[in-house]
Amino acid sequence: MIINNSFIAILGIVSVKDFFKSVNVTQLLNAIISDGALPDSFLNSTIVSIAKARNASMCESANYRGIALSSVYLKIVDNIVLHKYSGHLSTSELQFGFKRKSSTNLCTFVLKESLAYYSKNNSTVLCSFLDATKAFDRVNYCKLFRLLIDCDLPACIIRLLLNIYTSNFVRVVWGNVLSEYFLATNGVKQGGVLSPVLFCIYIDNLLVRLSKSGVGCYIGK
Repeated sequence: MIINNSFIAILGIVSVKDFFKSVNVTQLLNAIISDGALPDSFLNSTIVSIAKARNASMCESANYRGIALSSVYLKIVDNIVLHKYSGHLSTSELQFGFKRKSSTNLCTFVLKESLAYYSKNNSTVLCSFLDATKAFDRVNYCKLFRLLIDCDLPACIIRLLLNIYTSNFVRVVWGNVLSEYFLATNGVKQGGVLSPVLFCIYIDNLLVRLSKSGVGCYIGK
């Protein structure tokens, strides 16, 4: 069976016996993983808006981050995929964001030390920054799934993720008002269990290409 005690531990469920009290749940999750398909009701999400900065204008749409509230079953499926196939979803050592036991603070430290070194030696440093505003929302599905295929994920998992994202119907809640459901044609879900991992894979090739380009500051060798 696909679902076992290790997955239940990952999900933080105290009693395995209580979870498996319903055999139908186990059979459903096994079928979802093996067939790569989910019931339509599992795919619907509701987006709630969270203010990024309280001291900024609350009337500016750019000051809000949309968090997708999804079915708990979909989160379980995400956890299963992440736990069972984490080896296929790894990225290079150049990637620091959204990774366990890693922090972008290290990148900031390296940047500051490099600037200080060149400044101390009376040299000018030019920096180029990539604006990654709403980066999760701009992930292109065609490119993402080509990268996932390159990761050698099993076909059933590729099919499962493909169904999750190409049948991703969302609605927006603002106050007490709900919009109609509409199909999201790009982006990974803010608040999704797998979303940070998928974004890391999506952006990793760019970091590798930049590293191999030979452009940049050098301290010593």
